[in-house]
Amino acid sequence: MTKERLSSSFAYASLACALSFWLAGALSYLQTGLDIRLSGLGWVVTLPGWKWALFEAFALLLAIVATVLRSKLWRIALPVAFLMFLLTMYIMGT
Repeated sequence: MTKERLSSSFAYASLACALSFWLAGALSYLQTGLDIRLSGLGWVVTLPGWKWALFEAFALLLAIVATVLRSKLWRIALPVAFLMFLLTMYIMGT
């Protein structure tokens, strides 16, 4: 595996982790707001906030690794992961 491919993998993984908060929010809204029950996705509603903060911190760590490895995507992955971490910390109140 080349260094470029490895760094891109870290950047894409960081973006996937950082943006999964929005996907989970949409799934949570479907189940609570619109009262649509999706089997197997009940954990989205009951997931505590501190776990989201850890998940976003992991996304930030992946983005930092992608930055150190000089990924082409680091200019997008690092700010998105950092802003999502701050947003999650603000929303969860920790």
